[in-house]
Amino acid sequence: MVDPAGSAAPQRNGAATGALGDATDAVLSVEQVPPSDDGRQVVRVGGEIDMLTAPRLRDALTPVVAIPGSDVVLDLDAVTFLGSNGLGVLVELSQQAETVGTKFRLVCANRTVSRPLTLTGLDQVLDFYESYTDLPPAGS
Repeated sequence: MVDPAGSAAPQRNGAATGALGDATDAVLSVEQVPPSDDGRQVVRVGGEIDMLTAPRLRDALTPVVAIPGSDVVLDLDAVTFLGSNGLGVLVELSQQAETVGTKFRLVCANRTVSRPLTLTGLDQVLDFYESYTDLPPAGS
């Protein structure tokens, strides 16, 4: 790709692979791991969740939270930035999950994620835990 000034601009890898449609590039990674022994769907997210990557996160996770009655855990420990667009996507995904009876839980001990959630009060709105050991039993 060439920008208007004629210099070569780096292209982003927008390719999706894997069962989830894993979105991976230099700033965002989304990876669905095999279901846990208790049937939970665990999705690991890493990198930056900002106005450019938040839509990709939404696109990757919408089919996962749309499965009625499932139990989805979003592991955000590898997130290095969480902007307002990312917070909005987490709220949207939580609402989508609720409408179909899916449990949607966030796990993160990383201050980069917990601080914006706490400052906005979303830690009280979203189902948020600091570790896997804090999670309630699957399905509850």
